[in-house]
Amino acid sequence: MEISYKLEEINKACDFVLNNSLNKLILFEGDLGLGKTTLIKNICRVLGSSDNISSPTFPILNIYKCKDEEIFHADLYRVDNISDLNELGFIEILDNDNWTFVEWPDKFKNIFKKNYTLLQLKEISKNERKIKIINHGF
Repeated sequence: MEISYKLEEINKACDFVLNNSLNKLILFEGDLGLGKTTLIKNICRVLGSSDNISSPTFPILNIYKCKDEEIFHADLYRVDNISDLNELGFIEILDNDNWTFVEWPDKFKNIFKKNYTLLQLKEISKNERKIKIINHGF
């Protein structure tokens, strides 16, 4: 299942993701600069968070408030080994039922042992992206 959207149609992309993801654990794949964080920021807004949503590249994990729960946003780009994730308590976070968005999951696909949704972002043009959704179940 996939959709194309122009950057100014980010809400169309958010609706597509939220309406077609079967899981609250969502992994984001795509090249640098394709708008993974921008998409996550807008999804968090749709879910009701008013926190300052930013890239967790350096802290690796950001936690946002959303109504009565938390949203977890991880960026694994700079993570080199599983022990770094263990120190953050990331593995335990994966066991919760909250929305969890993970950028750059490629190196650690074996840690995702529950149902998740994979979003593959591709550039169509400078102003247009394509999202493909793949729901994975165990």
